[in-house]
Amino acid sequence: MPDPMRADAALAAAAGAGPMRALQDWVRTAFGISYAKDASLFESRVAALCREFGGDAASWLERAIAGDRTATIRLAEAVSTNHTLFFREDEIFGLVASEILPRMPDGQVRMWSAAASSGDEAYSLAITAFEVYGPAAAARVRVLGTDLSERQVRAAEHGAYPMLQLRQLSPERRQRWFRAAGLGQFQVSPELRALCTFRRMNLTTAPWPFEQRFHLIFLRNVLYYFEPSMRRQIVEACFDVAEPGAWLVTSLTEPMLDIATRWTAIRPAVFRRGPG
Repeated sequence: MPDPMRADAALAAAAGAGPMRALQDWVRTAFGISYAKDASLFESRVAALCREFGGDAASWLERAIAGDRTATIRLAEAVSTNHTLFFREDEIFGLVASEILPRMPDGQVRMWSAAASSGDEAYSLAITAFEVYGPAAAARVRVLGTDLSERQVRAAEHGAYPMLQLRQLSPERRQRWFRAAGLGQFQVSPELRALCTFRRMNLTTAPWPFEQRFHLIFLRNVLYYFEPSMRRQIVEACFDVAEPGAWLVTSLTEPMLDIATRWTAIRPAVFRRGPG
């Protein structure tokens, strides 16, 4: 949940700017999501929220300040962007299959999709693991998917998708890992579902409560929503929850050139933690 003290500070700074601006500042402070360069998009998303659930910017701001959990979750869902599909940027998954997974240490392999949306990326990692390790992946691999939106987490747990989100899958992959579920939906196989766990999580609330570190972290298509200082905080927090020798994968369209980090760049969008 958001930090009330940080949120109140943002509201104080926005005093007199109007409820929409104050709500925008509250969202930036509570979730780390900045709309400084696209206030009109923020306003349209708040307007859609108000049409669906009633109220106005002032009432949603009041509920957020009061710590209303339902309001906070709905605000998070309204302002988050959840455009995703299976094997998005397929060349990245090819690299995971050819270079990263074969070089993992013996024993359990833990992977984290840090902005999992509706689960497409986490399940894509699970498919890749089965294709690299074969049936042994069932016992060896665990994939965690997290997202700010509780609605998206529930969708990921359900694991049913329209063909639009499966459009980059080959017919062989679709037949192997999905079954028709009616109404144009396709359900992930029990094998994939067993590998993946989904949780709601706010990336701006580091340190994160993980009991074990990860060997591979996907942090893709999310950093550009944050201001530079928050981007660095999140990237560095990923380093702290990574095993020695672990890999960090960002998006090919999301360079980290402006971030000073302990990660070592391997190639565009691929970084690694040293062995120590």
